[in-house]
Amino acid sequence: MKRRTIYPIFLPHSGCPFQCIYCDQHAVTGTTKGVSLLARFRAQLNPLIDRARGSGVPGEVAFYGGTFTALPRSDLQEILETLTEPIQGGVFTGIRFSTRPDCLTPDICSFLAKYRVRTVELGVQSFSNTVLRESRRGYTRAAVLQASSLVRECGWDLGIQLMMGLPGDTEQRFSRSITETIALQPDLVRIYPTLVLAGTKLSEWHAGGDYRPLTLEEAIVWCAAAYDSLLQAAIPIARMGLHADRELEKPGAIIAGPYHPAFGHLVRSRWWRDRISRALRALSNSGRGGRVLVRVAGRSLGDVLGQKHGNLFWWRSEFQLEQIRVEGEKGWQWDRFQCAAA
Repeated sequence: MKRRTIYPIFLPHSGCPFQCIYCDQHAVTGTTKGVSLLARFRAQLNPLIDRARGSGVPGEVAFYGGTFTALPRSDLQEILETLTEPIQGGVFTGIRFSTRPDCLTPDICSFLAKYRVRTVELGVQSFSNTVLRESRRGYTRAAVLQASSLVRECGWDLGIQLMMGLPGDTEQRFSRSITETIALQPDLVRIYPTLVLAGTKLSEWHAGGDYRPLTLEEAIVWCAAAYDSLLQAAIPIARMGLHADRELEKPGAIIAGPYHPAFGHLVRSRWWRDRISRALRALSNSGRGGRVLVRVAGRSLGDVLGQKHGNLFWWRSEFQLEQIRVEGEKGWQWDRFQCAAA
């Protein structure tokens, strides 16, 4: 699936049947409370129209932060009708939205079919009924499969959003969620580590000792394995980790959990470290000692080296190398590399 230009509109908590245990979308999106749904929509739409026209690059209007298909029907219709003119005029190419699996029904799909919907992202979070129950999501794996089927029947692109480290989650359960995601062959996947945000039910559970979030190292390990599996299945990964945001990084906003503003970079760096480590072990039997030259695609050099060149230090220590050099090559496919004694 070719990467599309996205023009995002955030409607935090709008349409949500309840507030999820981990969720404070006002903190995540940096928006203020107390503004009506339609006013929030209009305030964001006009600058996006100006930006799209100014850039000359049409793209999808994307609704994030709430449960789009559970918005009051009158508000939903007004939003969609308002978008009809800029879409028909070529300013935007279509509509993308995220929603809960249990809020996508045949009735709402029939209503949405009148408009130019192109992509539907389902906030699945997990395929494990245990995790869904302990996280109080309010639906089961069966609802996820039904919603995914509806998206496909309507001819829309399917996105799957997953969360690692929810209550009841384990590395094995998360791995099975990745396997089930691959079986659905979605057009894109987003993966977010669970964070403990101030003012949420999860923060109460954490304070009482009833919930332990993943460490950053655990989250990187889990996600690197998922990243590898999705790459092998040729499924595009739209995002790993939350967007860096000033609201999230304010003191006290995140109580605990594996937050890092460059989480995706850390995951890709671990994936590269693991791949190249296997090649180093194959060098001279044990792969220990001596000098090594690693040649990689130039565009991937930053991920290969790792944050503050951490992978270089790790390889040198792990394989007792006298020297290891990594050089970028122009024109190489992004995942190509070669290891050789230098």
